[in-house]
Amino acid sequence: MDDRQMRKVNEAAEKFAEAVRESYETMGNRSREAQEQSTKMTQNFFEGVIHELDRQSRSNEQISKEMMEQTRKQQEAFQSLSQESANLYMEFLNSMLSYYQGRSGSRS
Repeated sequence: MDDRQMRKVNEAAEKFAEAVRESYETMGNRSREAQEQSTKMTQNFFEGVIHELDRQSRSNEQISKEMMEQTRKQQEAFQSLSQESANLYMEFLNSMLSYYQGRSGSRS
């Protein structure tokens, strides 16, 4: 092999080595980009999940407060109804007692 052929072989080897280096560099860059995109997607996913859980938590808290208020109103209404029922029953018993006493007194 003469010098000229040797140079051509060396040039070809250098071009091949450069092509391989560029290929690995490109693959490394693509791999890094894919990893960054995957990281961003994962981060966005979990941020979305956290946001949704936070929204649901606030909604559940509001529903709980509303239910507690409705329960309080129901208790007040039940107490009022119970008191009124007891008052009416007492009035009924008093009227029955008055009627009985009136009838007993008129017999004497």
